[in-house]
Amino acid sequence: MAEHPIPQGDDIILPDGSVVGTWNGEDVKDLQVEVQRIIKEQKDSGADRNNLLIRFGIPHFDQTPDHLKPFIAYALWGVDKTGNCLTHRRADHFETVEKINEKYGSETAMAAAQRHRD
Repeated sequence: MAEHPIPQGDDIILPDGSVVGTWNGEDVKDLQVEVQRIIKEQKDSGADRNNLLIRFGIPHFDQTPDHLKPFIAYALWGVDKTGNCLTHRRADHFETVEKINEKYGSETAMAAAQRHRD
């Protein structure tokens, strides 16, 4: 599968590059509204499974700390400017970067993640 295109500016994009929404990176509560809207629209329209919204289509990935960029324990849609994260498959949970670090920053969790990647 080809690499996901990189969002430009505040655009939320699909794997085919279509712009389907926007997020300015300020507050993950705003991102939640957009992600849930897009997911619902895609579900209602029977969108192509190969073109569903994924986290790589969310702008401001640069705000995600480097150690969380490969995070796979659950969906991490985005991190806002204050360190709050929108998480889980349905974009219905909020956590801070610090809380994720507490839960998954232990040596045990990091070793498990590395085994999964290998």
